[in-house]
Amino acid sequence: MNGHKKAVLFDLDGTLIDTAPEMHLAVNVLLEEEGLNPLPYESVRPHVSNGVMGIFKNIFEDNPKVGGRRFKRYLDIYEEHLGINAKTFPGIDEVISAIEGLGINWGIVTNKSKRFAKPLLRKLELLNRTACLVCGDTTSNLKPDPEPINYALSFLKTKNTKKSFYIGDSKKDVDAAKSAGISSIACTYGYIYDSTNPKDWNADFYVNHALEILDVI
Repeated sequence: MNGHKKAVLFDLDGTLIDTAPEMHLAVNVLLEEEGLNPLPYESVRPHVSNGVMGIFKNIFEDNPKVGGRRFKRYLDIYEEHLGINAKTFPGIDEVISAIEGLGINWGIVTNKSKRFAKPLLRKLELLNRTACLVCGDTTSNLKPDPEPINYALSFLKTKNTKKSFYIGDSKKDVDAAKSAGISSIACTYGYIYDSTNPKDWNADFYVNHALEILDVI
């Protein structure tokens, strides 16, 4: 099989799919079970890109542990509600269709585990469309390490990495792209703290709306 000239790779949460509403729902179900008050959506959304522990560090003061009781319970609750409220960000469907129309391979590189990424993408009818899915348990290292992106580029047999892109909504996404030697596109519509200035990430390109991706690639 001949190598493809370029690839367009996406982060998942906060870039391709808006998963914050159902992660917020899972948090509040857990808080109710713990006898604690629910949190407003606005206080959870910015932490979603940092995963479960990013959310937990914001709501629990007793230094919750990865793999601990609440951690496992949250994942079970999230799994029960997976795909109910999640949807692609405005413009993403058009972007993907345009990329496919150009004959460009596109893939997903996420720190989210296969347990959640695959059924979520299946529900949104994207699993069979993406040419590559690299999850948090696919490779030994997570972003910002470049290994997951390099794995995707190798899987897709991408020849021209200089014209390939990784699109994400966090500094770790930009850093991973840089280390992998491909261009970075920072999505300012994603899950970003109010105190964070994405310009400090030194991405190659910035987009405020998903449709602007088409002006870059």
